[in-house]
Amino acid sequence: MAKTSKKQRNNKVNKYDNLSKPQAELDFHDRGMLTPNRMKDIVDEFIAECRDRKLSKVLIITGKGLHSRNGAPVVKPFVKKYLESKPFVKRVYEGRFDRGGSGTLEVVFVD
Repeated sequence: MAKTSKKQRNNKVNKYDNLSKPQAELDFHDRGMLTPNRMKDIVDEFIAECRDRKLSKVLIITGKGLHSRNGAPVVKPFVKKYLESKPFVKRVYEGRFDRGGSGTLEVVFVD
């Protein structure tokens, strides 16, 4: 029987990991000044494309708001509230730590 090194054992892949991975990403960084209407347009375009492609889960990178006036996030709370109002959105929640954590939103669509 062949021995496996400790490093090989630590690199095990969780067989369920791919089931939860976002299938597409939208990044709000480097888009200049974002008005509420501009944010809606960007999200609507991205979501329409994802729904056309029949995706079930996406990641939206909003940033943490560190460069916002007063250091408070603006994009993330706006986008989260906007998405929660959509009937085809099942869930919107903060992304996992390894996907950006508090600077991201994961969105799950209704089947």
